[in-house]
Amino acid sequence: MTKAILIALLGLLAACTAVPAYFPQIDDLDRNDRRDYLQYLQALQTPQEVPATVFSTDGQGLGQVSSVGVDSNGDLFVFHRADRPWTAETFEDFKDTLSENFKSPIQKETIYKLNPVTGKVITKLGANFFNVPHGMNFDANDSLWLTDVGRHQVFRMPKGASTPDLILGEQFVPGNDETHFCKPTDVVVASNGQFFVTDGYCNSRVLKFDENGKFLAQWGTQTGDSELTPYTLDIPHSAALVEELDLVCVADRENSRAICYNAGVTSNRKVGEYNRTIVHRGEMGKVFSIYFNKAEKELVAAGEISTVPYVDRGELEFLPRAFTYSLDGRNLQQWAPITLSIAQDGPSLIHDLCTSKDGQEFFLGDVMQQKIFKYTKVTAPVIG
Repeated sequence: MTKAILIALLGLLAACTAVPAYFPQIDDLDRNDRRDYLQYLQALQTPQEVPATVFSTDGQGLGQVSSVGVDSNGDLFVFHRADRPWTAETFEDFKDTLSENFKSPIQKETIYKLNPVTGKVITKLGANFFNVPHGMNFDANDSLWLTDVGRHQVFRMPKGASTPDLILGEQFVPGNDETHFCKPTDVVVASNGQFFVTDGYCNSRVLKFDENGKFLAQWGTQTGDSELTPYTLDIPHSAALVEELDLVCVADRENSRAICYNAGVTSNRKVGEYNRTIVHRGEMGKVFSIYFNKAEKELVAAGEISTVPYVDRGELEFLPRAFTYSLDGRNLQQWAPITLSIAQDGPSLIHDLCTSKDGQEFFLGDVMQQKIFKYTKVTAPVIG
């Protein structure tokens, strides 16, 4: 199939609101044209960026965006660092202790509730409490679960509340026992209330707790110079639960992979036992975030291959920032490239991502550009 035909098809698709677009019968095409046409249809399935005039979080006071999530009502929440970025001075040299100058909490609101259609702020909370915001997720009751790597703590904030009703870890005290964390990165909660914490920048482990915060299990060790195994982790940075398969999956950031373990939530399988690898090393650079798109039964991931476009053998490369995987580890899509228009605002790094409840919209939190990008799936037409 020639490029001209593909362009014509795109033109017809754009005009489909006025005139039904024509798509050829697949059986009418020869082998080469069929391959090109199927590639074109696959491209239609790739999430497309919503124009900034429709959805924009610019100019609303967002700092470094550390996490994004959607509640049961479909509203978008953002956990960010306001006017207190994480810098080389945030922690004491070669230590995991927060510097004295950063022990006063961020005075501005660090949690935004946004309209998922426009990106406009609905409400703000979380002022004068957090020091270095990091991970955020919801449970079945719409309670917010959050981690703060500066405080070395995990919090549960009930729906409608402005303060937590459950705190795990000792404020400003890093540790590696059952009651302490060291820069915990994320927390995910099962439907039965049990939850998992990725811990994190120092301890390289995953911990499981019951619904009341009682320690149940842990696994994972630092990679160091040892042989890489499913249990050697280097900054477990994000987590996702796939309860249908009784899995808790972990973004092993510096090892550039996403690994799943038995969760022991819906089965009697041994908790923490290796189950499968979904993202393999070398497929998408450092894995910063993973999210289970329950509606589509797929895992979406944010990876760092490059933070800017670059030239490779004379060709300008626009590398993807997001990826879609099947639960058996097939790389289905690579999307959200760093385009020239995005690069105009500087380097881009997706620190976290999530989907809408229907699984058709994707929200990507950019820690460098301090904004949210929104993408929407485009459904391919039916051939027949």
